[in-house]
Amino acid sequence: MAEHRFELEKGGLKYACPACGKIRFVRYVDTYTGDQVADEVGRCDREHSCSYHLRPREYFQMTGKNPFSVTTPERKREPIPEPEPSFIDTEIMRASLNRYNENNFCRWLCSVFGEQKAFRLTAEYKIGTSKHWPGSCVFWQIDRNESIKAGKIMLYSSDTGRRVKEPFNHVQWVHAVMKMKSYSLQQCLFGEQLLSVYPGEPVAIVESEKTAIVASGFIDDFVWIATGGKGNLTKEKLKAVQSRKVSLFPDLGAFEKWQAVATGMPGVTVSNILERRASDADRAAGLDLADYLLRENGFDR
Repeated sequence: MAEHRFELEKGGLKYACPACGKIRFVRYVDTYTGDQVADEVGRCDREHSCSYHLRPREYFQMTGKNPFSVTTPERKREPIPEPEPSFIDTEIMRASLNRYNENNFCRWLCSVFGEQKAFRLTAEYKIGTSKHWPGSCVFWQIDRNESIKAGKIMLYSSDTGRRVKEPFNHVQWVHAVMKMKSYSLQQCLFGEQLLSVYPGEPVAIVESEKTAIVASGFIDDFVWIATGGKGNLTKEKLKAVQSRKVSLFPDLGAFEKWQAVATGMPGVTVSNILERRASDADRAAGLDLADYLLRENGFDR
């Protein structure tokens, strides 16, 4: 049985968020019955732009319903086992490793680092090019066993290097675009494959894929990898870097959350350099390490 009576549904299923309408909403389930609590009870993973989170306890307080009314043994069910992770065929990834002149993100990297270093970073992190949106890139999530767990399609401006969020946030998954049926999305750290390439190097973990790549271009003291989202840092994912010296560099506003995850984990420290240096304007903008590195090296945010 699960440790908690109510837990967020596992298996990668997401629904339309009651607040923002995006398909980024994970519902809570009753582990006693296996049923979802209610359509509106869950959490949106757009933590910065939406932050909707209705917990079962709050729902029961609002509605006056008794969460423990189901006590009959005949309704008790075994928890639904978490499905095995799905993987993407290597040939699909390899087919994306070209057409970089059409890739906005890679073109922007060239403007920052020059072609030689930009191409090295592109090859090392296996950045792909997607046809889903003109100019879009693919950030492949490849684990330490070289298994491809996911491909995140994103669109950036080739001039500024910023994400394109208008008229909508341009983020999609390869398995969704390719209509891979019954795909069980279980993410790993972006750049995780580099841990095997550089087995003795200290590791630095940031939030976004862009930040990991930019930091790697400016600072070669670490193996830079990314969670792909503030909420994606978990003790489970940090098992990939156990026995390594690890430094976490959270975005502004995420320090306490990441510090809580790192508590009790040997060799893992959380840098507060951004918290110490941030101005009120920086905090309001939610800057990350890449923003500071670009600014300090003469590139506007």
